[in-house]
Amino acid sequence: MTFHKVALFGADGQIGLCILNAFLKSGKYDVTPFVMPDHSLPQGESYQSLKPVALDLSKTSRSEIADHLKGHDVVVSALNGPGIASQFTIQDAAADAGVRRFIPSEFGMHHIYRKSNDPAGYVHPAWDAKNRFNERAVLHPAIESGKMEYTMIGCGDFYNQDREKVWCPWMQTDPPNGEFVITHVGDEHARADFTNLDDFAAYLVATLDKPETSANKKLNFPSDTISHAQIAELLEKYSGKKVRLKEISEEQMHKIIADPKTAPKEIAEGSAFPVEFWMMVKGTQGQDRFRRPKSECHNDLYPEVEKTTLERFFQRRYGKK
Repeated sequence: MTFHKVALFGADGQIGLCILNAFLKSGKYDVTPFVMPDHSLPQGESYQSLKPVALDLSKTSRSEIADHLKGHDVVVSALNGPGIASQFTIQDAAADAGVRRFIPSEFGMHHIYRKSNDPAGYVHPAWDAKNRFNERAVLHPAIESGKMEYTMIGCGDFYNQDREKVWCPWMQTDPPNGEFVITHVGDEHARADFTNLDDFAAYLVATLDKPETSANKKLNFPSDTISHAQIAELLEKYSGKKVRLKEISEEQMHKIIADPKTAPKEIAEGSAFPVEFWMMVKGTQGQDRFRRPKSECHNDLYPEVEKTTLERFFQRRYGKK
C-alpha cells in the first residue's frame, strides 16, 4: 500500500504547521491544508503552491467535508481544543470519501489527577475530549470492516513551543534579568518524557512512508527522558546564563487546581494553556508519572527519525559543543 494524497486539518496551528513542513520536506505527498475561515498559512515560498481549504468545522456538514476529502488517501488531524469534537464528523466523512488511513489528534500523554485525601481519580476535560474520540475512532464501522485504518501517535511534553514563555522558558531569546527561570511542581529530579515538535512531525510522516508498520497501531515517540534539574544544568552550561529552578509544592498545586485564580501571575498570564491543565501536567511530571516504559515507546520502528535530546537542542540553539 502506498499513500499519496493527504488532508491535514488544523494545518495552521502550532503542531499542524510542523506536520505540514515535514510533509513538504519529504516531498512524497500531495497535501491539502484545512484551516479556519479567518486563518491562513504563513507567507513563504514553500507554501505558495498549496491550496488551503477554509472550513468552519462547527458549521460544515458531513457530506460537504466528504466532498472535500474525495481522492485523499489519508486524513491527519492536528486539531485541538473545541476542534477535537469535529473529529467525529471528519472520520465519518473520511469513511464516506473512501479515505484509507486516519490519524487523529492524539499527540500527547493522558493522566489521571488524584486529589489529596480523595479516593477517586479525575481526568482533565482536554484529555477526556481526546479519550472520548479515541474510544470511538478505533471501533468505527469503517475500521472494523477493514475499509479504513487508524494510527494514533502519543509523545512526551513538547519542549520547543515558541509561544510558551513559562512552559518552555528556554525558548526566550532574552530572559528577564538575564536569568532563565524553570518552574516545576514537586520533585525536580523526577524524569519525564519530552518530545521535539519537528522530531514528532517527521515521525508522523515516517509512519506513512511504511504504512504496514503503523496500520491500526498506537505508537509513542519521546525525544528525551530527563528531569527538570538536568534540563537546568544543561541550559546553564550551553546558554552561558544563570538558570534558576522555581518549585511549586504539590500542596500548592492542589490549591491552584481547586481555585485557578490563586495561581502565580507569571503562570496565569504566561501560557496559552488553562492554569489547571498546566498544573496537572507539571504535577504528574514531578510525581515521576509522566514517562512510559521503554516497551511502550516505538522510536525503533523508524530509526531514520532523529531524536533531538534537550542537550542536542541546546547545543544547536546556542552554538556551543
